Amino acid sequence: MDASDNNKKVKSKTKKVKEKAEEKTSELKDKIKEETSKLTPDSDSSTEETNNLKKEIKNLKDKNLRLLAEADNQKKEYFKTMMELEHNVGQRLIKKILPLFDSYERAVQINQTHQDSKVKQFLAGFKMALARFQKDFFQAEKIEEIKVASQKSLSDYNSDEIEIIASEENNDYPEGTILQVSQKGYHYQGKVLRPAEVIISKKKS
Repeated sequence: MDASDNNKKVKSKTKKVKEKAEEKTSELKDKIKEETSKLTPDSDSSTEETNNLKKEIKNLKDKNLRLLAEADNQKKEYFKTMMELEHNVGQRLIKKILPLFDSYERAVQINQTHQDSKVKQFLAGFKMALARFQKDFFQAEKIEEIKVASQKSLSDYNSDEIEIIASEENNDYPEGTILQVSQKGYHYQGKVLRPAEVIISKKKS
């Protein structure tokens, strides 16, 4: 067999191999198309399910955030209500106690002129004990006296801190000058608990 015959055989085999390879490639392509066509609906369905799950997760997150915000608002409202309740209860109680301090202070002032040494000694001790108790109680309850000085003008104070209970004719001071503080006023937790009662001057007619 000469070289020419061998060459022909090689070419023939190569052609057959090539044709077979092309045939297999074509079959593989067809198979891929077939499988792809089968998978496409499932893929769309899977994508739709994924999108639905994402939407559901987002809705749940939004709902959870709303519930957390609502719970936080309710907690704040609860604490606000409790603080207001505590403030109002404390305010009513302290308003009932303050007249006792007023009475004790007036009693001490009236009896300071007493000549009996034992009475004076008792009053001095009572005054110290009252002042100490009053100071501790006021500090604990955040009560502060509204400092009102005689011979000061009403304009030096806020209108809600002063209550005018009387006026006296007096030309020694400008009209509207505080002549006397008849009852002390107090702040409770930064707000006016009881205004100070004062007597002011007015011009003689």
